[in-house]
Amino acid sequence: MRKISGLCLLAGGLVVGACGDDGGGSNIFPEKPECSGEAVVPYAGNQHQVISKLEIGSSMDGFDLDSDGDPDNKLAAIASLAGSAISDSLASYEIVIPIEFFDLQAAAPDTCVKFGIYLGDYPTDFDADGKKAYVDEGDCNDKVAAIKPGATEIVGDGIDNDCDGKADEDAQNNPSTSTADADGDGVTVMAGDCDDTNNMVKPGMPEICGDGFDNDCDGVADRTQDAMKVATACSPFEAGKADIHLDPLSFSAGTSDPVIIFKDGVISQGAAGLVLDSGPSLFSVAIPVTDGITLDLRISGATIQADVVQAGSAIVLKNGRLGGVIEAKTADTIRGLEVEQIGLLPENSLLDATFANLLGPLLALPKAKEAIVKKYPGCRTPDIDVDQDGLEAFCDSDPDDDIKEVDVCIDGDGTELKDIVSGGVVTMHCSEAVSGGKPRFVDGISVALKFDTTAVKSIKPPR
Repeated sequence: MRKISGLCLLAGGLVVGACGDDGGGSNIFPEKPECSGEAVVPYAGNQHQVISKLEIGSSMDGFDLDSDGDPDNKLAAIASLAGSAISDSLASYEIVIPIEFFDLQAAAPDTCVKFGIYLGDYPTDFDADGKKAYVDEGDCNDKVAAIKPGATEIVGDGIDNDCDGKADEDAQNNPSTSTADADGDGVTVMAGDCDDTNNMVKPGMPEICGDGFDNDCDGVADRTQDAMKVATACSPFEAGKADIHLDPLSFSAGTSDPVIIFKDGVISQGAAGLVLDSGPSLFSVAIPVTDGITLDLRISGATIQADVVQAGSAIVLKNGRLGGVIEAKTADTIRGLEVEQIGLLPENSLLDATFANLLGPLLALPKAKEAIVKKYPGCRTPDIDVDQDGLEAFCDSDPDDDIKEVDVCIDGDGTELKDIVSGGVVTMHCSEAVSGGKPRFVDGISVALKFDTTAVKSIKPPR
């Protein structure tokens, strides 16, 4: 179980998913045909970049998803609450989202732009000691499991065992007085050499990104940081400096096809410069968390709009917006997390926290029809009617008890379905219902994310 100090799980990655259709209406996010242009072949593209800034946008940053003339972004209500959590996740490289463009040769109007969005595998733990390199207070030697923060310092071995940037300090943390220079690098242990067995490690040595060693003796491998502990080298967000390997979850199971692909982009000349427009499209990505938990996060009808900017020899995106819908059926699959601010417990889903606990009122989600509220007090609906057969409602049949769970789902046509329970155990949640072979409950909560990108050296296959 992972405890999340914030709401970053709502926007933890640029993740977009297939929108469903229950057969009761037309979907408001019809898939666009692929434009004519270069095929999407992973690693064969150009303009490799990574999302370097990510936040939940304001209400005005949303797209008009329901065509009523107003922007839609219900999650704007928690933008300030989620902001620090998202920033922390970026800084610790928990969110690394590379983008690869295809057939994009110049920052100029273009009638067909395609790009894949991937899940990056950047922090490493090659020695499987539970401590990752690259991150603040991380592993200082990613080659040896016995060397890591919190390990016992072994006096006399010439190595920084506990990752404090010093070798061979005693139990009282007094620095070593050894004048040994076993590796012949010109720096003794007393003078600050934190690994006297490796002549590529000493104070002042440039950090060699990806070698797994603390080359500059600042206490962390594959990272150089300033006094404010901001990474100044080996960060995936330093323009054009990093190679980013991809997580296997970036691809459809058993294939080399990217899960997230935009195949209908257009770059046009706007009033203030070039603008990229793409989507809506149908995508999904899984995010590994911990303890065997993988979150299948989705945003339906994802649309991207961004300024296209020439940055040196690279083309990057600025003032980007990604808008769409977090579907109710998807929210009910997000389990095993704890978010104190919204009453999300490990045994509950995000759907429960939204419609049976604190998040729904916080987001000012619409109340269900009067007849539904009379039967199920406090019942609410999402704000976007994806399948256009009337807003679905999600209710806690007993809101006064201590179990804050959605166990009643009411379709837009009035059909009421309840969780299927056998022997006191839920064997099927009502949100999982299908009609005509397609998911029945696809309405959801509007969201808009803001982002910028920076160039990366290259995107590489999974390790």
